[in-house]
Amino acid sequence: MKWIFCTALAAICLGHKPANITGNAPVADTSLEAGFLRPPDEAKPRVFWWWLEGYQTKEGILADLSAMKAAGIKGAIIFDAGSSSYNKMERTQSGPVYLGPEWQTLFHYATRVADSLDLELSLNIGSGWNDGGPWVTPQLASKKLVWTDTLVQGGRHINMQLPMPGKLLMDEKSGRPYYEPVTVLAVQLNPGSNNIRPLENMDIKAVHSIYSIPFTPNGLGYNWDLFMKEEASVPGEAHAFLRNVTDISSRVDAQGNLNWQAPAGQFVIMRFGYTGTGIKVSTHSPGGGGLAIDYMNRAAMDLQYNKVVTPLVHPRKSNSLKYLHDDSWELGASNWTNDFVQAFQQLNGYDIKKYLPVLTGRIIESRSASNRFLYDFRRTIADLIHDRHYKRFAELAARDGMGIHSESGGPHPAPIDALKNLGLNAIPMGEFWIRAKTHRVEPHRRIFVKQSASAAHIYGKRFVQAEGPTSIGPHWEEDFAFMKPTLDRVYCEGLNRLVIHTYTHSPKSAGMPGNEYFAGTHFNPNVTWWNQAPAFLEWNSRISYMLSRGLFVGDVVYYYGDNVPNQVPLKYVRQGLGEGYDDDVCNTEVILTRMQVKNGKIVLPDGMSYEVLVLPEWKEVNVDVLAKLEQLVRAGATIIGPKPVSAAGLKKGAAADARVRQLAELVWGKVDGTAVQERAYGKGKVVYGKTVRQVLHEKGIAPDFTYNSRKGDAYIDYIHRSTKDAEIYYIVNRNERPEYIHGAFRAAGKAPELWDPITGSITPQPVYATVKGRVEMPLFLEPFGSMFVVFRKAATGGQFSSLAHNGAGLFPDLPQDTFATAPFTVLPGGKIAFAEGGKYTLQQQGGASRTLEVAAPQTTIVNGPWAVSFDKQWGGPEQVQFDQLVSWTERPEPGIKYYSGTAVYRKTFTVTAEQRKNKQVWLDLGEMYNVAEVTVNGRHTGVWWQPPFRANVSAWVKDGENSLEVKVVNLWPNRIIGDQYLPENERFTKTNVKKFDKDYPLRQSGLIGPVKLEWYEVK
Repeated sequence: MKWIFCTALAAICLGHKPANITGNAPVADTSLEAGFLRPPDEAKPRVFWWWLEGYQTKEGILADLSAMKAAGIKGAIIFDAGSSSYNKMERTQSGPVYLGPEWQTLFHYATRVADSLDLELSLNIGSGWNDGGPWVTPQLASKKLVWTDTLVQGGRHINMQLPMPGKLLMDEKSGRPYYEPVTVLAVQLNPGSNNIRPLENMDIKAVHSIYSIPFTPNGLGYNWDLFMKEEASVPGEAHAFLRNVTDISSRVDAQGNLNWQAPAGQFVIMRFGYTGTGIKVSTHSPGGGGLAIDYMNRAAMDLQYNKVVTPLVHPRKSNSLKYLHDDSWELGASNWTNDFVQAFQQLNGYDIKKYLPVLTGRIIESRSASNRFLYDFRRTIADLIHDRHYKRFAELAARDGMGIHSESGGPHPAPIDALKNLGLNAIPMGEFWIRAKTHRVEPHRRIFVKQSASAAHIYGKRFVQAEGPTSIGPHWEEDFAFMKPTLDRVYCEGLNRLVIHTYTHSPKSAGMPGNEYFAGTHFNPNVTWWNQAPAFLEWNSRISYMLSRGLFVGDVVYYYGDNVPNQVPLKYVRQGLGEGYDDDVCNTEVILTRMQVKNGKIVLPDGMSYEVLVLPEWKEVNVDVLAKLEQLVRAGATIIGPKPVSAAGLKKGAAADARVRQLAELVWGKVDGTAVQERAYGKGKVVYGKTVRQVLHEKGIAPDFTYNSRKGDAYIDYIHRSTKDAEIYYIVNRNERPEYIHGAFRAAGKAPELWDPITGSITPQPVYATVKGRVEMPLFLEPFGSMFVVFRKAATGGQFSSLAHNGAGLFPDLPQDTFATAPFTVLPGGKIAFAEGGKYTLQQQGGASRTLEVAAPQTTIVNGPWAVSFDKQWGGPEQVQFDQLVSWTERPEPGIKYYSGTAVYRKTFTVTAEQRKNKQVWLDLGEMYNVAEVTVNGRHTGVWWQPPFRANVSAWVKDGENSLEVKVVNLWPNRIIGDQYLPENERFTKTNVKKFDKDYPLRQSGLIGPVKLEWYEVK
């Protein structure tokens, strides 16, 4: 399609005064606009700054931090780690020993440089990940429960040595296995116990395994509900009853010798103890290896802090060091600590010892009781990790004037309450991975942001940050356009501060592209497109700024229960809500301490509010939570969920079950989800048997954002933030194809504007209608395109509520054509661009219509020859002529075929005064790889990094001869591949990445075109 322009705001075009379209509303909050145009430091990305093998120098520190500052990066997480030989990588040169005198000198130098540059630093409290180090003894390392079973016949005196449990951690200092006793139990087995079906999913319920948790049937996340699934059982079905479990520890000496007069019956003698899991610090540099600490042990956290942080901050705390960090949970299954028996008693009110056989797969008392014990067991683990590791970490950091941003919610399965942990962070933090065919391919394995976003919203935190876009496999194969769809997705999940993974320090001696970490999207001055990175970073900063204004808008809050483990799934995974509404997920702590009701809404102290609270599909509930739910409903809340039957766990015993039944009957009454689906109680009501969407509709809550398209599989994502003065929607096309939609927004009474985060343009939209309290408007999005739709000025009624082309509706009727380019758009300054010639009819809301006759546009192909300059330093010719535009890989010259870096295309073209008269001109580069900077007549038009590579260049074109310069940057692989054909001493590149051999396919590169000038008449 082509484009025709008319000045929609000018009386010459439509016969209306500018006020009829732009409106005379009072000026809105200008700070929002100012921050969008020039994002403040708080909105700028941070980076993971890898010191591989501890290698760093003062020169490197100064160069890296200066480069970050110049590019628009506000801060860095100092992350000492090993370089790893994973996946075709070579280990890099080793530097100073971790935390040694030289390493500490470099760290303090980094803080001084960051101080001088006004940058923000964070510190990972270890080398690699999993907190730990050479200072960790088995006594403070992560632990697991171990046991042995010995079957004996009773009715006699037993004198024997009980076997020692296997798979014990070896204490390297003593040379002996590390083992501590817990108890010895004599379990009298019930007749027929050998035929009892074991508990379902026993290994994961008892946290002997954690990574084997299956996915949901739809494959969109982990099946956390299986931990609470009710198991069918028969009365009396048990290996043993509680009364027949006897503690005989006093009959066993330190060597395991049992001396006991056994009563009649068949017994299994169970010797319980604990040992270390053997889990170590992963991917560490020299001096950083060792056992991972016990996250359930406060002394272990203190040790880690005092070994790593205290020596660095107590002598000289810098202004730049703001946060401390520990990385994602990769400890696997850790299910014990040195005082677990006492801690369990304190938290649950009963003795764990007689229930320990349940942890071995046996059913004690009943199947239900055993599962409820396992619930208490896992909950205890999570609470100890929260209190003794993450809470203690936050306390120690605060003592030293810092916050934490741990990746404390996973993303790997872990025996944790993820939201409760993340609530301790100054900034809740997750992670996400870029699209790849090599690692974490499916979305539910690579996007972990909704959880940290929910934590920020329910705990009153302003920022949501995440590590990403991470990858394993690709190296220098991602450009900005490839990163954008993943970033847009996580922005819609709630991200508003990007922490780029990863910026690797690479010394000059490592060559180019130099040393790299085995994982991460490489983002440092050694990448080919580093000079163009500020434009991409500014795009991220604009989005981050806008999505940190005001409050997140979500109509639904889901309670993910009190079960452990528990994590938040991807957006849109939950059944019964669907597109158009957004949600948060909350936990027990937030319900008990932060939820109230106001005007029928569930509100939090920081201003967040929700229309409904949705409970999990479980029959068990925390009795304290149920008591709070009763209060909320009585005060006016709407709660959706099944009527509880019993308390979760065994805490408070029969009294808890009785209280649950009492409260459930009081609130739910006869609600069963079929015959009775809702019940009023107090000022509120409970609902079960209807979808969440149905309940919202019945409450009169229309979807926040909806869209219509002629394409049945259109997929438009969104996120909404609300401030006192503006409604901010970020709208994202999740498909790699153009989409023309009609969108509807819950923003009645305000006029829409398009805020483009790539260009920084702000454009009022004169074509829209207000229908039933919602603003409807047409919107065109490029493939993987995105745009802010902002409502901040009052609607004046002068907008155009309909638009037709040659009698066929474009709005509010949805046209039959799906459009490859926008049928019309509004440009900065008020110009409307039409894609085709013909007759256009615009109807002003409540006013007259106007008809425009527009002529077809003209197109000029900018043919060759082109003068092209390559960098001789990288093997290319200083000057060459391209008669036709082709990929560099199709040229015969090896210096071009295998070239990586920047080449400059130059061309002149002539424009007559007649051509420019009343015309707009757009430049279309056509096909291009990968990033371009375009200069017209010596004036820089910007960095062109997102297809289609096309922009209005009218402001730079002049009568007569015009010069066009296109600086094109490709990626590193081609040059690295070409070097494999050269002797080592003649190669241009040097790197520890050994992925690109001679047979690796070359990537298309350069300007391929066709390059076109498109001329449009201006009415």
